[in-house]
Amino acid sequence: MRNNRRRRLLAVGGALAIAATAAACGSSGSGTGTPTTAAATGASTASAAPVKLTMWWWGDQEAAGLKAYVAESVKLYETAHPNITIDTVLQSTDNLVPAFQAAAQAKQGPDIQYFWGGIYTLEPYWAGSITPISDLVGAAEADHYVNRSEVTAEGKVVTAGWYIQPSFPLLVRTDVLARAGIAAAPTSWDELISDCKTLRGKGITPIAGGIKDGWFGGWLYSILGSQSASAADVKSAVIGDAKFTDPGQAAWWAKLKESVDAKCWNDDIGSVDLYQGQQQWSDGKAAMTVTAGTDVRKFLTQVGADKVVVSPLPPFGTGPGANKLGSTSQTLGVTSFSQHKTEAAAFITFLHTQERLQAFYKATGAFPADDRFDTSAIVEPQLKALHDLATSGAPYLENFIPSELDAKAVFVGSQGIFAGTTTPEKAAADMQATIERLRTTNPDLVSNFKKWAAQ
Repeated sequence: MRNNRRRRLLAVGGALAIAATAAACGSSGSGTGTPTTAAATGASTASAAPVKLTMWWWGDQEAAGLKAYVAESVKLYETAHPNITIDTVLQSTDNLVPAFQAAAQAKQGPDIQYFWGGIYTLEPYWAGSITPISDLVGAAEADHYVNRSEVTAEGKVVTAGWYIQPSFPLLVRTDVLARAGIAAAPTSWDELISDCKTLRGKGITPIAGGIKDGWFGGWLYSILGSQSASAADVKSAVIGDAKFTDPGQAAWWAKLKESVDAKCWNDDIGSVDLYQGQQQWSDGKAAMTVTAGTDVRKFLTQVGADKVVVSPLPPFGTGPGANKLGSTSQTLGVTSFSQHKTEAAAFITFLHTQERLQAFYKATGAFPADDRFDTSAIVEPQLKALHDLATSGAPYLENFIPSELDAKAVFVGSQGIFAGTTTPEKAAADMQATIERLRTTNPDLVSNFKKWAAQ
């Protein structure tokens, strides 16, 4: 989950103490489709000098079990390559982006860096901070990475998919619905609004969430906005060939307001963060919640799989995201300032070997972002359905707007809708005004977006 990250995205913190990195060596892979580059095949490291790689990562927050998987992977790799040590640093949500911005400015820090997909990968790439992974591992290897199109620029795959983030399923507790006399989960927008009113009449919160930290606004933009606008439409609005006030671009604001007016959300949504809101669902105080797809297994375990239906948010439109989940991949990349790019890429390639792909799923319940993952390991019906929704999903819309537009317009506008301090028309107008300002103050961003939109 991405709570709190984009709000602090634009301001790099004070001076950070950043450890300098040292050299590392290659890896061998056991998966199929392994490339023949030095990064993938590696060489004997027995006589090599002691070397060190540094990896900054995030994700245990949204994929429980990932910390143990990373530790195990590092131990296995270091055992196979005794001269190599890998220092892994788990970043907080708030610190991930600012810390990397500072490292990139200083040109020292991690060899391997975790990135969110889409614009959150491409902005640092355009700034010269990432070496394209396809240059290091070869196109044959990069072709296996799921959702690579959202991190492809100038014909290069910029970072390696690590795991898929199905974005973002609705979890429905049938036992809570039953307390209100509702027999089944809603399958249309009108049913959802009707169920909200019925649940409220029984004193039950319909949907639990949290908007205090802003991040849920980006989620809602993606799962509502994609029902009437495509990623191509959004890119057109960014570069000025369309407007965020156009009907298809702005429709989601009105639907969000409709859900607020129907009292679909917990009363304290504006004063709690997303995780706090989700807890109300786990506690049986709310019938529905929206969560990161990587966290679904955790929630199934908490409340019992037999009580949970997993689905997209019920549709109101007919756009590319209607009745679908968004699909994005969280990624790992090699920094441009690393002195050991080939060696860093070798470790990333090791994480894409067959054994490591299967181990990833076993440890986390999240789906590796690699088409070589053996999906027969998925046995829970809800997770099978989630995987199908993710692999046939729509682009995750939030990844196709500038990060500043997200933080200063989508987050703020969503909070205003929930608080009753703005209208759908005003929120759409503010979004348009923000992108017009960005086109003036950051022309390089627009130029890069034009190239991205044309590919």
